[in-house]
Amino acid sequence: FKNCNYLEIGVDDNDVFNSIPLKMKNKFGVDPVAGGNFRMTSDEFFKKYPDLKFDIIFIDGFHEYEQCQRDCINSMRQLNENGIILFHDLLPRSHFEENVPRKQESWTGNVWKVAVELQNSKNVDFKICNIDYGIGILKLKNNFEYLKMPELKEMNFEDYLKFYKNLPLIQSEEALDFINKD
Repeated sequence: FKNCNYLEIGVDDNDVFNSIPLKMKNKFGVDPVAGGNFRMTSDEFFKKYPDLKFDIIFIDGFHEYEQCQRDCINSMRQLNENGIILFHDLLPRSHFEENVPRKQESWTGNVWKVAVELQNSKNVDFKICNIDYGIGILKLKNNFEYLKMPELKEMNFEDYLKFYKNLPLIQSEEALDFINKD
């Protein structure tokens, strides 16, 4: 998207945020601790700016299921038509990376549960690029509906392994094609 509005949730050290080739007026980086240009939680941001619309949203905030779910649902409400929501950390490699609370440096948390819900939601086009801990790509169709699955709340890494074989995994070239298709 040229001259689009970009939102990044969970900015930390600005690695991704600074690499986005947009003017600052089009970039919104939300993080309560470091990075970006909005020092607040994503919940506070969405509450304070409900009328802002975005073409690209990158969700890489607090890596816990319920927070990522809220970020996803809020992002869906504020996504422009034909926009894309990206997610980081959907493919944990071990129960240590998936564990909540965090126990080590490398941490995806349990946001894989949002991927399972998106895979089962209505009128969404959702894929996971099998790179860098899993990059989710979400496109919304008319009358989309996020399907919450409360039974996931108590599930763990062993349950994730059962879901993994059915996740919509694609490789990077397929991901670029998926992003670029209408």
